[in-house]
Amino acid sequence: MLNIPLTRFIWTFVVAYLVTSNLNWGIAEFVLNDWAMPRFDGFMRTMETGGADPLNIVRMSLGFMGPLFVVALLQAMLDKPSGWAARAVFLSVLVSLGAFYGTYTFISGWGNVNWWPLMVTATCDMVSIMLGALLIGFMQQGRGKEKLF
Repeated sequence: MLNIPLTRFIWTFVVAYLVTSNLNWGIAEFVLNDWAMPRFDGFMRTMETGGADPLNIVRMSLGFMGPLFVVALLQAMLDKPSGWAARAVFLSVLVSLGAFYGTYTFISGWGNVNWWPLMVTATCDMVSIMLGALLIGFMQQGRGKEKLF
């Protein structure tokens, strides 16, 4: 059961997703791609290998939307931690451990992909989700009505 109206949940999620996904794209484009691509030993797609295929872009977008949706849903449902910022940070770390660190560690173990650049990528993804969770928490509850921590 949501602790906020459904319409508020929907618009806060949509706004946060747009901000967070663009932030995540910016981190990947301007920070990670040049550093991580050579360390992935051919694991990453490039423009020549289908990286700009619209279906792949949809997959990446939906894949990033999932963890943020779970964070947004849990923020709207849970009362603890009592402060919206603490709840946002706690839930974003919790979801990121499974969604990014767990998945990327599995990919590294299953495939022939270096672990270290995957963990840096997971950390960047977690930071993006955490900032999105803080934005969601502020928009859902944080207008001075609830304490931060």
